[in-house]
Amino acid sequence: MNVPLEYDDDLKAVTAAAAAAGVSDKQFIRDAALDRALARPRAFLAAAMAEQERIASAWTEFDPEDAQPDPARLSSEAEAADALAGLDARGNAA
Repeated sequence: MNVPLEYDDDLKAVTAAAAAAGVSDKQFIRDAALDRALARPRAFLAAAMAEQERIASAWTEFDPEDAQPDPARLSSEAEAADALAGLDARGNAA
């Protein structure tokens, strides 16, 4: 990865921030790029999960007996979340 920085102060800021995070400059820049690239999908997922929790809560009030989670569904949801967490910005395994 070759990321040109125009000013010495920019490089110093990146180097200082990377050192504070305990990673290399290259890793720091990569992480920052991925954080920005994945911000929207992560925000969408967080909003979807919050909405699901709201609906589940309302359903529990409506029909408490039917609100018990299905273990198989929970397991598949956990597997899907783990798989998504392991993807990079292009959808490839990180």
